[in-house]
Amino acid sequence: MATITRYPLIAHLRAEPSQHILHFKAGRLVAQGPGLAYWFNPLSAAVAQVPVEDIEVSVVLNEYSLDFQEVSVQVTVRYRCADPVRVASRVNFGVNLATGLWLEAPIERLATFWAQRAQQPVRAGVNVVPLEQAVRGTADAVMTAVDTALRKDTEIAEMGLQVVSVQVTRIAPNAEVERALQVPTREAIQQKSDEATFSRRALAVEKERAIKENELNNQIELARKAQQLIEQEGANELSRVRQSAEAERLKVEGEVHRAAISAEGYATNVVTRGFGDTEARRAWTDMENAGEASRVAVYKDAPAAVAVAMSIQQLAGKVQKIEHLNISPDLFGSLFEDMLKARGVA
Repeated sequence: MATITRYPLIAHLRAEPSQHILHFKAGRLVAQGPGLAYWFNPLSAAVAQVPVEDIEVSVVLNEYSLDFQEVSVQVTVRYRCADPVRVASRVNFGVNLATGLWLEAPIERLATFWAQRAQQPVRAGVNVVPLEQAVRGTADAVMTAVDTALRKDTEIAEMGLQVVSVQVTRIAPNAEVERALQVPTREAIQQKSDEATFSRRALAVEKERAIKENELNNQIELARKAQQLIEQEGANELSRVRQSAEAERLKVEGEVHRAAISAEGYATNVVTRGFGDTEARRAWTDMENAGEASRVAVYKDAPAAVAVAMSIQQLAGKVQKIEHLNISPDLFGSLFEDMLKARGVA
């Protein structure tokens, strides 16, 4: 806004370059231009300030679609005041000389003007299509129609205004209908989400099944290896038992063989000794028999006295202890007599 400095009899005005100043005195335009700075008499002056930069206004228009559904169309119009004098003549842009502020609200009045001028082309673009089509695909068509209509509008040119650009930022139904329209898409998204969840769960189940199957295969393999280990340990134990039994058998057979050899040797020794003893006894017996025969022969041929003497000698050799011995003179007398006779002694 313009900056006005008041002094007792005079005032000073300074405007921004984007503000076009119109200075009237006695009903006549005496000075104009953007960004003016000058001294003036506030008692005889009227000042209007028209913005010459681009101004943007957004309006929301409520219309009905072909199927009688209410839709809200948000239109953004960018414009400028091409002819400040003409605009100031149609809309009050006068400023308060004490504060430098507008006396009214000219920008709001222009916003209402633009809403009125855009109403008809928006209605023409929305009323001919059903709600869903209007919401989904008519924003560009409505924007083109509004832009074309505003640029051809003679009333806008007579106001001293110029359209810079037009944007239709949003076409939307009321909240309840919008939620209803969102349901199919939301359900489709939810269905895809559920399918993704199911697929993820199925994949997780498949992976879990693969893990369980792998664990079972590992357990089966471990059980098989454990069985092989048990069988191998059994085979090893059986082999050790067989080897021990074979060793024991060989040991027993060796002992039996040694016992047999010992028994055979002993038997041979016994037989040999038996034969030796038998032969010795036989020889001894033969010798005794021969001796006995010789003695018998001696006794047979020897005189009675000699035979008696030899018998006494033999008896004396066998008797170890004699406690009483009685020798009669008759016995020895006859014996001596016979011996002397044998020797030829008278």
